[in-house]
Amino acid sequence: MDKLCVRDDLARRKPMTPPTVCEPSSILEVDSCHVPDDEDWDDDFASITSSIVDYEFENGRRYHAYKAGSAYPSIVRYARDLTAIPQSDYPYPNDEASTLHASYRLDLQHHVITLLLNGELHLAPLENPKRILDLGTGTGLWAIEMADTFPNATVIGTDLSPVQPNMVPDNVRFEISDMESDWMYQENSFDYIHSRYLLGSITDWQAMIQRAYKHCKPGGYFEMQDLDPRLTSDDDSLSRSPMHLMFCKLIVDASEQYGKPVPRYAQYKGWLEEAGFVDVREYLFKIPVNTWPKNKQLKEVGKYQLLNYFEGYEAIGIGLFTRSLKWQPTEFQVLLARLRQELKDRTIHVYQHFAVVVGRKPFSSRSSTSTPAPTGQ
Repeated sequence: MDKLCVRDDLARRKPMTPPTVCEPSSILEVDSCHVPDDEDWDDDFASITSSIVDYEFENGRRYHAYKAGSAYPSIVRYARDLTAIPQSDYPYPNDEASTLHASYRLDLQHHVITLLLNGELHLAPLENPKRILDLGTGTGLWAIEMADTFPNATVIGTDLSPVQPNMVPDNVRFEISDMESDWMYQENSFDYIHSRYLLGSITDWQAMIQRAYKHCKPGGYFEMQDLDPRLTSDDDSLSRSPMHLMFCKLIVDASEQYGKPVPRYAQYKGWLEEAGFVDVREYLFKIPVNTWPKNKQLKEVGKYQLLNYFEGYEAIGIGLFTRSLKWQPTEFQVLLARLRQELKDRTIHVYQHFAVVVGRKPFSSRSSTSTPAPTGQ
């Protein structure tokens, strides 16, 4: 049976339907009522896809029609002007031709995690934060929604690529910055620092966490939300997904060869504690790859994660496989075609772990003597 594990600090937060937080030993129940054939699946997949890629036009600009009028209003009506992307050692495609597709994928990832967390943008117990920093902001949806949620806060989103929208709330701004270089901000200046989906982007995770510690105010929070791409299952169905298992293993190997190690989900908590954070809490989630779970929330999460992977695995893997592993593009495409057949098989009950780790900087710390940041910095 699904195990709903609500930690004490979640229960003390504002009333909400708690996210499905699971211990590693919990087992997800399989929906055995209906396993559609390929034709039914193709119809379902087409329906999911159309809900993502349909658009509505207003004032000569293109806007997301995705979830229009729903509980996720910030996904809608923020126009995006795409510009040329500078080259870097980021191992994923970021040329202008692929930027539009990558933006859809990043927005879809945001929606998957929003569904997983029942609409919550954060699990840190924030109270009236004034300065918020979002590391690796991507298309900026999280930063925009945080700016809407905390209108008295200044929200800064940083990324290597300028793919964020121009039309945003007055209290949010986006900056081009490398989080692995020295930060331009004053130490002890942020009430809350957030990171999500930095997988494949970080050379030295512990150094990045140390920077977050230095730049949090005493009493401020740092929250990491990230996926462990290693595939697993609660039954023997993982053995029937050899291509997907190979892909995930090789992604980890290639990323490490590229100098971007892929942590296991259990490592983050210890790293925050080593950096000096206290009251560190870990919340563990399971993200199914398709709609096999019986749990309705996780079935919905799996539906969109399936689209995310079906459409996005090529962009995720092509650079790593050809650069680090020296595969030929045709070899990669053969693997991808076979993998996609496994992705849509609902008798394969695989999932990946998603960890949310929250730590607080103590009110008295070794770096708490710096002066506050000037306004606007």
